Amino acid sequence: MQTEDIPHFMEMEWFGKRIRESRYTLSEHVIMFMSAGKISVKDIETVMITGRVLEERRNPVRMPCYLVCGKSGEKNVHIVCAKDRDNWLVILFAYVPVLPIWSSPTRRNVLRGDKMAEFVGKCYFCGGKMVEIVVGAYYYRHDGQMCVVKELPAKLCEQCGEKYINADVARKLNALIDAKQYTGTEAANVIYYGPKKDLP
Repeated sequence: MQTEDIPHFMEMEWFGKRIRESRYTLSEHVIMFMSAGKISVKDIETVMITGRVLEERRNPVRMPCYLVCGKSGEKNVHIVCAKDRDNWLVILFAYVPVLPIWSSPTRRNVLRGDKMAEFVGKCYFCGGKMVEIVVGAYYYRHDGQMCVVKELPAKLCEQCGEKYINADVARKLNALIDAKQYTGTEAANVIYYGPKKDLP
């Protein structure tokens, strides 16, 4: 069966089957949310087995993607996923739906104002609407070191979750890093995932 032939009522069944068979991959966006402690593999697997499709998103270039809504324990979780051309499941984004984008787990926030101004521009990747947000903690690697940027102004695609920063913000951020104007440090734990060997 080709991925395009899967009817709507079978979507969650198909997703659940891929999860149980471990036939899925995670995007770097998801890994970043996992590393920040916001989402776990258990959250993703639970929602992809027990949740429901909230939206289907079509793109003229890419395969259709789906917004799945569900609960893992007491946590509400949204997962954006797609079926790749090899019949694997791809987890593109995973997040907890909160304001300013979501007024409830199943309802988008339609109020606009100082905290959420709509932009004329569209997302390059999916064509979705862009909104203005402030990212609480953005993880940025520079010269091999991980920097955590607090309260970073950015634009967010409401549809796929892709973030953008404008040129002025990028220049200022680069200047701050080059000048080593750090406001603090945070300890980082290290995990060696490769084959076992003698480590220092």
